[in-house]
Amino acid sequence: MPSRIPAEFMDLLEGDALGHLATSRADGTPHVTPVWIDHDGGTVLIDVRVDRVKAANMRTRPDVALSIVDPRNPYRYIAITGRVVTWSEDGWREHMDALSRRYLKVKKYPWSFAGERRAIFRIEVTRVYYENGDAEITEA
Repeated sequence: MPSRIPAEFMDLLEGDALGHLATSRADGTPHVTPVWIDHDGGTVLIDVRVDRVKAANMRTRPDVALSIVDPRNPYRYIAITGRVVTWSEDGWREHMDALSRRYLKVKKYPWSFAGERRAIFRIEVTRVYYENGDAEITEA
């Protein structure tokens, strides 16, 4: 059953916060890596080189988790559990250029190389946990 990310946390998917993507290796151990994140309204998007461990993990074991911490308030965060529903190499270069404009403030993805292959993985959100980071902390 899909879940929704609360509107007040969408800024974390639209700003410069890094996500930490957790996937499972073939032996069942976790693999966690920082990633640029995006969304298309209904799904979270991760653009990954196809030769990376995380790409192989997502293709064969589609259950994933993602955490995103607000860089301006580390006590405000969102934790997402989801499932990769599709992946495609179509449009990856344009997508990485758009992410580069957001994350690096440059027009083109600077680390591209001849023959590079990437895919956009679409993750359906199945569970969301969040903290708004506004708890008042007092000294004892």
